[in-house]
Amino acid sequence: MKIQILSLLAVVALAGCYKDKGNYDYRPVNEIVVENGKGPEALSVSFNDSLKLSPSFTQTMPGHDTSLAFEWTVFDNSPASSYTLPRSVVSTDRNLAIRITSPVFTLGQNYRLGYKVSDKRTGLAGYHFYDLTIVNKYARGWMFMEQFGNNGDFSMILPDGTAEYRVYSAINTNYPMGRPVKLEITPFQVTDDLSPSSRKIYLLWENGAAELDYQTLQRKFDYGYLFYLAPEVVKPAVHTWMSTSTGATLSASLGVAINDGKVHANLVGGFPGSKKWGGVLLEPEGTPNYSVAPFVAGGTTYTALVHDNTGKRFLSVTTTGLLRLPTQASTEFDMNNTGMELVYMDSANVPRYHNAVMKDAGGVPYLLQFKAIVATGESPVLTLGKMQMNAPGILQMSAAAGSTTTPHLYYAAGNKIQRFETTSNTTAEQYVFPQQEQVVRMKFKREPTGISQLAVATWNGAEGHVYFFNVSNLGDLTLTAPSYGGFGRIVDMGYKVP
Repeated sequence: MKIQILSLLAVVALAGCYKDKGNYDYRPVNEIVVENGKGPEALSVSFNDSLKLSPSFTQTMPGHDTSLAFEWTVFDNSPASSYTLPRSVVSTDRNLAIRITSPVFTLGQNYRLGYKVSDKRTGLAGYHFYDLTIVNKYARGWMFMEQFGNNGDFSMILPDGTAEYRVYSAINTNYPMGRPVKLEITPFQVTDDLSPSSRKIYLLWENGAAELDYQTLQRKFDYGYLFYLAPEVVKPAVHTWMSTSTGATLSASLGVAINDGKVHANLVGGFPGSKKWGGVLLEPEGTPNYSVAPFVAGGTTYTALVHDNTGKRFLSVTTTGLLRLPTQASTEFDMNNTGMELVYMDSANVPRYHNAVMKDAGGVPYLLQFKAIVATGESPVLTLGKMQMNAPGILQMSAAAGSTTTPHLYYAAGNKIQRFETTSNTTAEQYVFPQQEQVVRMKFKREPTGISQLAVATWNGAEGHVYFFNVSNLGDLTLTAPSYGGFGRIVDMGYKVP
């Protein structure tokens, strides 16, 4: 039996040595090679810009273009991504011409962009791949929160002077913003363990709000999520963080939110886990029967001070409640009984000092000046001064901004900017815009050089404009460049840094 098997194997082996003389019909196929397709190419494109590519390819059988199919795909190529992530088809055209927007692309993200040319008859294809990085051109610049009808958006003016319109809606296509109220940008990082430590951007609108990712500007958390228990009535007016730091590097100490006239607090540090805003803080009498103005004064001895326009008094914000100020803190006026309504409040030209524009029962404007810091060994008195203001039209103002480099408060009524000097109680006209342009918002960009930039927004009933002014060390305004147009009605603004 063993001999028979060996013989059979020998026959099979010998049969394999014979030359196959069969007559077969070999048909050539169309092989496709994309030019320069041996390795990836690095591309960097700014978000919201266009990407156009026209790669070339060769065929071994030219003239079959009608049977070709094209496909451009992208997938997340960041170090933390998984190769099981789905690929998105962004085009089926011969050449690529797309806009880099959400939801496919994200600011600062890395992608693998693939180009495939295939012959539909055979399925054979040529490939080429690119490494694609979405550059974050929105890392720095002025942000302008705008109203369009009952909806909101924001646009930006970048450091190179270019204007980018409707940035929010371009990035957050599925999350429209309501009627805008306020834009909050923290000047320091916040560690609340809801997300990695970073600066914060909050968008507030009439019946809602959202936190954005500081880098990507994508909608991150809705208003209710920022609280341990979402407020029953949602009317946000302020959502910010205060710092008691006195050095060059600030850090968050207390979060203060004002919603529907009530105050909520958020304390960072001291305990593990996520830090969120708590419930409504009660007034000293133990009730929620108060209504604070939408302004917060920060300090060190007193982290945050607000003014109750119902009780006509300043209150100190703590995580456990709103507290009265010590009776010895007042001399120039009574911090616990101002008898007036707060109209506007901003920082003064001394750190932790504040200017408050008040209105008495007869409609007369007053300036109350106070501080929120008491150095070791100093008197506990916080009040600095009280004066009836010689500032025509200030109670009808549509916008205001306090200088932190000179003793001035700038305010606008109609199409004019006025400069009020706190040391002399005098007012001087600074700039007059075209009659149809009404000033709607002003905000300072603080500069360490001693010269500040003041941004001013106007509205003519159809279009918003932005003007920039340099402010000298004497408080004089100088227009720096022609205005920017094309905005909606600007509600608020702020300067974003990386």
